[in-house]
Amino acid sequence: MKINFIFAILLNYFIFLNTNVFSQNEVFIELKIENEIITNVDINYEKNYLIALNNKLKSLNKDQLYDLAKDSLIREKIKKIQLKKIMDFKKNYELTDRFLENLYINLNFSNIDDFKIYLSNYSLKIEDIREKILIETLWNQLIFQKFSKNIIIDKENLRNQLKDQIKKNKLEEFNLKEIMFELKSNETLKQKGKRILDFIEVNGFENAANTFGISDSSKFGGSLGWVNKAQISKNILNEISNIKIGEITKPIQVNNSYLILKLENKREKEIELDVEKELDRLIAYERDRQLNNYSLMFFNRIKKNIFIDES
Repeated sequence: MKINFIFAILLNYFIFLNTNVFSQNEVFIELKIENEIITNVDINYEKNYLIALNNKLKSLNKDQLYDLAKDSLIREKIKKIQLKKIMDFKKNYELTDRFLENLYINLNFSNIDDFKIYLSNYSLKIEDIREKILIETLWNQLIFQKFSKNIIIDKENLRNQLKDQIKKNKLEEFNLKEIMFELKSNETLKQKGKRILDFIEVNGFENAANTFGISDSSKFGGSLGWVNKAQISKNILNEISNIKIGEITKPIQVNNSYLILKLENKREKEIELDVEKELDRLIAYERDRQLNNYSLMFFNRIKKNIFIDES
């Protein structure tokens, strides 16, 4: 165990040398999560990664960026520890190709070569991005395997809901951003809500999503893109209906977590009246929503049993 521990430190040190980013800094261990270590170099690397995904994070101060990167790495390491117990990473790297393409397209790059050049500006390599994508991909597979049988979808209710929303071959859509957050044992909703709103006032909604958000969208400033009216539950739709473009909702309880939404824009989209096709999309959206809830629940359960040493 001691030899492995020394080897891990040396490995991180050589990675540190190759990046040529932090050559003036001493390498030291910030925390341990089971047998995984996180160094100051890892945290600086994670800062670069998060800023590459959301440039607005540059406006955060040094301490805010540090905490954001550290929390992001803790979540990643916990997932990796759990996954390595049951999955072979080397056999699954081909899974990353499609998701890597989705990532650089979402960041408005037309090809992977342009994306590589962009990453190099942050001293990042495509191989490291693949590792992160692989962890998230395998995690999502694990959640699907464990909880897909628990998904309950009332297809007829969704079909009726969709028909109610479609008027004269038009469907209203909202461009939304979200902050999904949880309360710690020592927090109240009023306290946490005020803290988030104060943060938004100073740093903007996107940075608040990165800082407080627990959903996958948080790394992209909470962006959900265009969501049609039929995909939104009635209680959330009521809150969105009460705000104007550019405004945010009050915290909305969603199972064991809370949601703050920002309305970026809205429109009526002309569609061909293919209820079954739209229904398939709605079912997929509802399935993913329920799986995301199970993912958060499962992660929190694992985290309680993971030893994190920050001494």
